[in-house]
Amino acid sequence: MTNALIFLISTFATLFCSALFLRAWIFWRRIPYFNPYCAFIYKLTDFIVVPVRKIIPSSSNIDFPSLIIAYIICLVQLFLTTKLAINSIDGLSEVPVDMSILPIAALKIFINGLLSMVLWLGIVYAILSWISPLSPFQSFLRALLEPILSAIRQTLPKSLQTAPIDISLMLLMIGIIALQMIVV
Repeated sequence: MTNALIFLISTFATLFCSALFLRAWIFWRRIPYFNPYCAFIYKLTDFIVVPVRKIIPSSSNIDFPSLIIAYIICLVQLFLTTKLAINSIDGLSEVPVDMSILPIAALKIFINGLLSMVLWLGIVYAILSWISPLSPFQSFLRALLEPILSAIRQTLPKSLQTAPIDISLMLLMIGIIALQMIVV
């Protein structure tokens, strides 16, 4: 029972944090609201971001409320799952949770979640480029990922920039996996 509850909390927190990360990324990229995928992300997260935005404004490029809420969700997720895991072990229900390490561990979950979201978007982008390169979702993913991929392409040697195969997405994925290993 406890494992199922921990799974549900972790899954909900991860999915909602991914929506908040996407919202911040959409804000950074200035993708228009009339895009149906952007509208979906905004409608999914407006209930919590709009009130927080009244307290913590966004800058011109960074959607601070979305990122702060995602971090708080990571913090709450970590606290709840740790407390549930400790309480499920007999004899350890009275062990207090060390609150001093929670912010750092939540930051690790936050960074790992952000990197995982970019990795999965890259995988979907690659698969859709083979299956359905003209789909509307592909153009949405292109708007999100192309600035990163073009920056990677510009750092490559000229011989690889003009090669018939674009390896920028593969290099992005390798870099993300390496960063995830460093974070862990």
